Amino acid sequence: MELSDYLAALRRHWVIWVGATLTGALAGILVFAVTPATYSASATVFVSVSPSIPNSASFVQQRVKSYPEIVTSEAVLAPVREELGLDVPLAELRDRVTATNPADTTQLHVIVSGPDAVEAAAIANEVADLFTDVVETLETPSSGDQPVRLSVVDPAVAPTSPSSPVLLYLLTLGVVAGLFAGLAAAVVRSRMDSTLHTEDDVRRAWGADAGDPEVLVQPSGRRRRSALTGQAAGTLARRLELHAEKHPVRIAVLSPAPTDEQASRAFAEQVTEVLRGRGLKAAVAESLTGAVGDDGPRVRLDLADPLMPLRSWKHVAERHDGVVLVVTSGRVDDRELREMRTILGSAGITPLAIALVPRVRGRARPPQDEEDVAQPVPSAPPRPTPVATTGKQAAMNGARRP
Repeated sequence: MELSDYLAALRRHWVIWVGATLTGALAGILVFAVTPATYSASATVFVSVSPSIPNSASFVQQRVKSYPEIVTSEAVLAPVREELGLDVPLAELRDRVTATNPADTTQLHVIVSGPDAVEAAAIANEVADLFTDVVETLETPSSGDQPVRLSVVDPAVAPTSPSSPVLLYLLTLGVVAGLFAGLAAAVVRSRMDSTLHTEDDVRRAWGADAGDPEVLVQPSGRRRRSALTGQAAGTLARRLELHAEKHPVRIAVLSPAPTDEQASRAFAEQVTEVLRGRGLKAAVAESLTGAVGDDGPRVRLDLADPLMPLRSWKHVAERHDGVVLVVTSGRVDDRELREMRTILGSAGITPLAIALVPRVRGRARPPQDEEDVAQPVPSAPPRPTPVATTGKQAAMNGARRP
């Protein structure tokens, strides 16, 4: 797939990735709502060294690197449990306490997390105080000289807002995860989609060995504004108008999808509107019987059923000037179009055109009486109707009709 194919897939299946993105956002909000709030309190301990120690700066930086492990040792945490009367196991308390030494500093940050802000601050201050006593005791030799001294320079205070969960973080994570999952699902859905969306899809489903029918594509975007090529119905109307100058034209219109009759009806009515606007009598009929001529419409579009028997298609080949297939984007399967090609081929019919149209929005207008539909638009000047010729005429699909 090329970049244009991916963009087309995302545009076609936008509901999937938009829905997945919204689902991810809702999941992030739900996680935030059900996750208990956790508060973090931090106390800072400063480590200084005795001036009598040679190369004191290097000495203290090397020593302070080992202090974070002492913070979480039993020598510090066990007395904290007793002093504060904490009813938690030592292992759980150790998981709530962390210590960090910023690079190139002699400071130590003691961080305690928990569901209660006041309790977290109290534990952090108690751990910092006991930690200073334990380290000074460990670092003091038998001679009694203290090489290092520790001081709590920034006691912990009860935090006013939880450190986790963070709504913005969870919401962003949910949106990003949902978006990527939705984009991947849309691409996979597009690869597995067997419905027809583009002219290339129609030609590929029709097959190169079955001829090259004219595909009338209903453009989208700015191209749809073109008065000449913006409507597939207008393009077909010009084709039929040219033939109607010579003799009355009768066309069978249908969709390869049996459940998409509304699309073929709407398309046929659009064609008749264009023809009537040009002063040409045109009508949409519900049956394949009836006649065209001076007393009736010059162009008659008969709505056909793709499920009708083969003998009916043979009658279409004999009595009609052509067949137009209406393919609604995303509603007709490639197998349906191939089967329709086989049926028409068995009756000796080559489609006059295949119209690829977007999905019909709303309901099609109810069918009108043929006499009413055939009346030209009052504002359009009527054209002189050519005299109908007698004898057999060549149909537009190559067959002969009486």
